[in-house]
Amino acid sequence: MLLIQKLIAQPRLIALLSGLIFPFAIAPFFLWPIAILSLMGLLFSLHKSSAKEAAIRTWFFGFGKFSVGVSWIYVSMHDHGGTPAILAILMVGLFAAFLATFPALFLFFFQRFYNQKSNKPIISMLAFAALWFAYEWFRSWFMTGFPWLFAGDAQLHTWLNGWAPILSVYGLSFFTALTAAAIYYSLREKQAVYLAFLVVWPIGFLLQNVSWTEVTNELKVSAVQGNIAQEIKWLPEQRSPTINAYLEQTRQHWDSDLVLWPETAVTVLKDQFQAYIDTINQEAINNKTTLITGIPFRYTQGPFKGQFHNSILAIGMGEGLYHKQKLVPFGEYIPLEHIIRGLLPFFDLPMSSFKKGDKHQPLLKAEKDKQLFLIAPFICYEIVYPEFVASMAKESDMLITISNDAWFGDSLGPKQHMAIAQMRALETQRYLLRSTNTGITALVNHKGKIVKQLPTKQRATLTALAQTRQGSTPFMLFGLWPLFIVTILILLFGLHHRNPKVND
Repeated sequence: MLLIQKLIAQPRLIALLSGLIFPFAIAPFFLWPIAILSLMGLLFSLHKSSAKEAAIRTWFFGFGKFSVGVSWIYVSMHDHGGTPAILAILMVGLFAAFLATFPALFLFFFQRFYNQKSNKPIISMLAFAALWFAYEWFRSWFMTGFPWLFAGDAQLHTWLNGWAPILSVYGLSFFTALTAAAIYYSLREKQAVYLAFLVVWPIGFLLQNVSWTEVTNELKVSAVQGNIAQEIKWLPEQRSPTINAYLEQTRQHWDSDLVLWPETAVTVLKDQFQAYIDTINQEAINNKTTLITGIPFRYTQGPFKGQFHNSILAIGMGEGLYHKQKLVPFGEYIPLEHIIRGLLPFFDLPMSSFKKGDKHQPLLKAEKDKQLFLIAPFICYEIVYPEFVASMAKESDMLITISNDAWFGDSLGPKQHMAIAQMRALETQRYLLRSTNTGITALVNHKGKIVKQLPTKQRATLTALAQTRQGSTPFMLFGLWPLFIVTILILLFGLHHRNPKVND
């Protein structure tokens, strides 16, 4: 009991511990009640604090959350990037410290304007949910964005996921924060009426039965997992064995309508590989199959001569070339390259000089029985952007995403990445085929559930039937505007009813 009393007397420690447990609410653990408990702990730590102190305590929360949640970055920096262990740990810590400033900023305003002692709990509850959504949205685009570790990601398999096609993962975050606030303030104020907000859960359950899109056809799809070790993947002498391995696996599945290879399955530039592509293209045509692969691309002429892209190429019965738009800082391009390039081996990883693709690129095409299907492609990190995926999915029949999560080994990163991809399928109610080098390779249905998945760290090929679907979910039609409007109304209402006697 004495230990508990001492703990309660340390609000910064409570905030830190609340943040440390947060990542266990999402993949691969999916202990979703922890997300609610974590946010309740944060609210408890803010009780009666000043706005400045609230920002400090929230920073401790964020530091704990991101230190655990993005610890997988260490693997790419140390194991594959050659960064000394101590320095890699320090850089992960600095990254977590930076990310923690975002919730600290938004909860500073929460404490100052909406959570003072004299304000009504109902205002604090709604404002907390609104500002939590605003914080996650801001983090999703500021400085290219990092839309990872959202509170809504914990609700992939709960009743709340029925809201995902309407309000996306951001709406799920809003309701998770609202749930935490409702329970916290009902306990603190001994007012069970606040629990009425939990009605969003059974409504979400009912919404799970709504189909916003409809089936138009079916494709037999295959996703090839080459399992090429990261340490040899980019060696020149490994190029031919890698291509031969992928082609050998593919030849066993030419009866599929679509075959998908992972990100940079081809480790040589397209212009240097064109003769081989022509041969594979003809083989795919002869078997009436579309082959889609990741491949690095270089312009050899014109105004963009010498420019490199991380790309996806469709050949055989399909066609199209897509250049990645959402690049990973320090992985695919180096900010302030002329200053920091060469300082650490991590800043000189293979293929770290890509350029961003154009915003207006046509979707890939695949053909079956003279019917054309539009495929929305996403390379690795792109799948984590909800609005970006929803925009490209509007005219598509299905989604594909390719990745090479071997950079992160058997850490939390690949599992979190897979779950995020499932959320995108749920938001757009499209089937999603995912091909990776070492795993996780899977087919996800329009409800965000995995239909079939390959074991990780094995050379194998997934084959299954995927529905093609048409139609738009409310999120695809209206984006985040409903959440923006609700958030603005809540914040304005809170300011209007704020007690002017409260000392800021």
